[in-house]
Amino acid sequence: MGFMNHGVKLEQSLGSSYFAVLFFTLTIATNVLFLAIEILLWGLTNNEAHLLSASMGIWVVLLGIIAAECAQAPPDTIKKLFFLEVKAVYYPMVLLGLFSLLGGPRLSYCLGVAVGYGYGYGKLDRFKVRVERVRKWENRDQNGFLSGFVRRPGFITIGSATGPMAWQEGSGGGRGNDASASSAAGAVRAPEDPGAPSFPSSGGRSLGGSRGGLLSRSPKKTPEERAALLERAAERRRNQQEGELSV
Repeated sequence: MGFMNHGVKLEQSLGSSYFAVLFFTLTIATNVLFLAIEILLWGLTNNEAHLLSASMGIWVVLLGIIAAECAQAPPDTIKKLFFLEVKAVYYPMVLLGLFSLLGGPRLSYCLGVAVGYGYGYGKLDRFKVRVERVRKWENRDQNGFLSGFVRRPGFITIGSATGPMAWQEGSGGGRGNDASASSAAGAVRAPEDPGAPSFPSSGGRSLGGSRGGLLSRSPKKTPEERAALLERAAERRRNQQEGELSV
């Protein structure tokens, strides 16, 4: 249930820039709410313990990402929690209940789930960044503030994000400028609207399930798709070599 593999797939799906936007949007929104509620509780109760409370840990934002995924899943999607089968829309709350049972209730976790649901149901659309702005950030000709990262190995531009294909089995997605042809999996394309992240179609992820817990399975790629992948990977390798020579 670690964040590493899940985060890699999500970054391949959205691109590095928009992945950072999503991560920081959920983190900032959750912690601002946490701070406001704790100050309000301190004002109402005059209990200084509320001023000493902390919101920390990767699970605060990870629960938000899971909730956002599950909110966008089809209504009848089922997720596994060990031996239990749970509807995707309720999965984050069941997971939150499990954490509360094992370690006690935590306000930051509750707010992370709430913010994730809000993001998934479009309540935070005003804070979402449009794809045009992300492209400007990465544009070297316009001196975008992220343009210096574009040619770095591992950085996935908005133009090489794989969208939903990142969640397919064996997908290497858009592994950035050092990707090899054998690791890619699907014609590389930018999501039409990163404001609506390309989460896995199954919604959320499973805890304790079989090997198919997180990723949706897909048929093997056609020769045309594999040829497109090889061409795209070769182009990225040429761009990387040209960048190294120019340096």
